[in-house]
Amino acid sequence: MDINKFKFVMSFSVIILIVVLLSTVVFGGSDQNPAEYGFRQNGCSAIMRKAPYLIFNGDNSEMEVHWQLWNTLNCSLRWGADTTYSVGEVQTEEYGSKHQHQYTITGLNPGGKYYYEVIADSETYSASFRAAPPDDATDLTFFAYGDTRSYPNIHNQVVAGVVSAFEENDTLQTFMLSTGDLVSNGNSESDWDNQFFSPSYENIQDMLANMPYQSAMGNHEDSGILFSSYFPYPFVDGHYWSFDYGPAHFVVVDQYTNYSPGSAQLQWIEDDLATTDKRWKFIALHEPGWSAGGGHSNNQNVQNYIQPLCEQYGVQIVFGGHNHYYARAVVDEVEHITTGGGGAPLYHPDPSYPYIVATNMSHHYCKIDIHNDLLNFTAINMDGAVIDTFSIVLPPNYVDDSQIPGKLGIELVAYPNPFNSTATIEFRIPQNGYAALDIYDLLGRKVEALIKGRIDSGWHSIKWNANSYANGIYFCRLEYGGRNFVNRVLFLK
Repeated sequence: MDINKFKFVMSFSVIILIVVLLSTVVFGGSDQNPAEYGFRQNGCSAIMRKAPYLIFNGDNSEMEVHWQLWNTLNCSLRWGADTTYSVGEVQTEEYGSKHQHQYTITGLNPGGKYYYEVIADSETYSASFRAAPPDDATDLTFFAYGDTRSYPNIHNQVVAGVVSAFEENDTLQTFMLSTGDLVSNGNSESDWDNQFFSPSYENIQDMLANMPYQSAMGNHEDSGILFSSYFPYPFVDGHYWSFDYGPAHFVVVDQYTNYSPGSAQLQWIEDDLATTDKRWKFIALHEPGWSAGGGHSNNQNVQNYIQPLCEQYGVQIVFGGHNHYYARAVVDEVEHITTGGGGAPLYHPDPSYPYIVATNMSHHYCKIDIHNDLLNFTAINMDGAVIDTFSIVLPPNYVDDSQIPGKLGIELVAYPNPFNSTATIEFRIPQNGYAALDIYDLLGRKVEALIKGRIDSGWHSIKWNANSYANGIYFCRLEYGGRNFVNRVLFLK
C-alpha cells in the first residue's frame, strides 16, 4: 500500500475511534436513548418544553406552578419548607392539547419560604418561592419592566440584576410586574419557545422559576390566545384583573378590551379602586398616557379615562411600556412610568414631551421598595447603574379622598391650591364630636395643629398661614369619628 494512503486510512480510523469513544461517554452506550436521560443539546431539553414557572393568583396562601412538555408524560410535583419537600407531593397529568401541566399549591403560610421540584421522567427541576405576605404587611419590594421581546440575550442580561438581588437577599423574592410585549409575535408558538422560555437564557428561567410573573398584555401578544394559555391569570373578562400583595393593590388593565366611559372594564376599574383598603395603589398597562415619544404617541384613553380615576382614588404609580426606553412623567402627583427596556430594540426618548421629568435610553428594570408610608423607586440599567430615583411619602393613617364625599357625610377642602401665602381649609362633620385638624409635611411630620377638641356639626373654616415654611407639598389631615381624612396642598411662595 502507498505510504500516503496508509497514513490517511490510519488517521481516519483514529478519528472514528475517538468519535465512538466520545459517544459512549456522553450517551452511556449505543443502546441508550439520550431523551430517556434528559440529555440537553444546544440548550434544549428533550422532555421539558417550558420549564416550571410561577403565577400568583391573588391568594396569599397559594402559588401556581406551570410547565409544558414536548410529549405526553405524567409528572410529579413536591414541595416543602426545605429541600426534603415533606409538605406535599402530587402526580400531575397534562391538560389541553399542548402537553401543559399546572398545579396550585395551597395551604401556604403567608410570607413563608418554600422549595419545590418538578420531576418529568428523568428530568428534575428545583426552585423556590416566597408566598405572598400577610394582608397586614407594611413592607414590600417588587420589580417591574416591560417589552422583553426581540432580543432574549439582552432580556437575559437585564434580569441578571433581579436574580442576583433575590439570591443575595431572599426577602426580595417577591414578583415581577411586566407591562407586556413579552414576545415579538404572541400568536407564534416558536416565539414563546425561543424568545421567552428558552433554557438557553438561564437568568430568565431562574427568575420565572423563583418568583411569580404578573403581566399586562401588550399589543405584540396579538390575539392573546397564547398569552392567556401560558399566563392564565384570574381575569375578570378579557385580560384585566387585580390582586393584593401585602400593603399594595395592583390593577392590571387590558387596553385591547374596551375601557371607554360606559364600558364594563372602566366601571370595574373604578369599583375595584373604590373598594380596596390598601394604602398603596398601582396600575399596570401597556400603552402609557404620558411618555417621551420616539416610538409611539401618548395614549389619550389613559389620559382621559385612567388618569381621573388615579386622582380620585389615590393611585400613586401607573406602569406602562410600549416605548422602548425609560421615562417618567408626573401628572397631578401621579407618577407615570414608561419601562419598556426589557429587551426590545431601543427608541430615542424626547425629554421635551409634556410632564416628562426623566428619560434614559437603556435596557433596564425598576425596583420598588415600600416601608410603611415611604416608597423608594429606583430604575437600574442592565449594567447595574442607577438611571432614576424618586420617593413618595404618604401622611400617617392615609385615607384617600374617595372615602370622603357623600359616603360619611364628611368633607375636607383646601383652597386655593396651589397657594402662595395663606390657604383656607374647610371641613364638614355630620354630628357633634371630637375633631383634630393638623398639617403634615412630605416626610409625614406634623408641622402645625390647627384644631383640636369637641366640634359642633356642620361646616368649619380656618386659615393656615404657611409663610414660615418651605415650599412644597403639605397634607391637611382631619381626624374625626375614629378615622383620618387627608387633602394635599401645594405651597409656592
